[in-house]
Amino acid sequence: MITFDRVTVRYADGGAPPLRDVTLRIEEGELCLVAGRTGAGKSTLLRAVNGLVPHFTGGTLHGTVTVDGRDTRRHPPRDLADTVGVVGQDPLSGFVTDTVEEELAYGMEQLALPPAVMRKRVEETLDLLGIAELRGRALRTLSGGQQQRVAIGAVLTSHPRVLVLDEPTSALDPTAAEDVLAAVTRLVHDLGVTVVLAEHRLERVVQYADRLLYLPGDGRVRDGAPAEVLAGVDLAPPLVQLGRLAGWTPLPLSVRDARRRAGDLRRRLDGVDPP
Repeated sequence: MITFDRVTVRYADGGAPPLRDVTLRIEEGELCLVAGRTGAGKSTLLRAVNGLVPHFTGGTLHGTVTVDGRDTRRHPPRDLADTVGVVGQDPLSGFVTDTVEEELAYGMEQLALPPAVMRKRVEETLDLLGIAELRGRALRTLSGGQQQRVAIGAVLTSHPRVLVLDEPTSALDPTAAEDVLAAVTRLVHDLGVTVVLAEHRLERVVQYADRLLYLPGDGRVRDGAPAEVLAGVDLAPPLVQLGRLAGWTPLPLSVRDARRRAGDLRRRLDGVDPP
């Protein structure tokens, strides 16, 4: 679905490239979590997926990024709009209409879809994301979690095959974040949408991810199953860090080993070293 083939991105400021010789493939229907510290290159990677890099961000892109068979160097974002939907951190700043129903229909209007198709897709999206009761509400009156779900719905009505989310839960409380992530996982499991999601609060998302792309900040990308990647990086959810102190590994354990290590952890927390 999405391939990076020896991709290097350089900006005009002459600094180190945020992406350097990156090769990876994200399969259809995967939820791919992108992680790394601030400035590591997460936004550059996301923008390369929908063609903002290199068409609108300056700099140069070496290598090839393809999405659903389209080379992003030859297809700017407007040519990928029917395939890639993008939702940023602040949905309110991206809204272009006044009410929920109008916002869900706006993208389809730009694609000149027939009115009957638009009505059907709006109803389907309202039901899928659990926001049917919000249809007539003014966007500015919604909570942060509701706005985020509407923003996702606004791109879903165009039926994209790829959804790019840039820290969708960063401004949300835990309950609202859970609602948004539940909606995202339904898209993956029920519709087969490929989701590429950047998030700095890994503990919120890692349990849902099929794979993890970790950017250490030197231009490289570590790619693999979340448990395998987290085993060797310095950025991990608090529970994983606690497990490391206890000598745990995020890789699967037998029930017997898990129980033994749980007992070791309890003794350490009680100030008693395990035998």
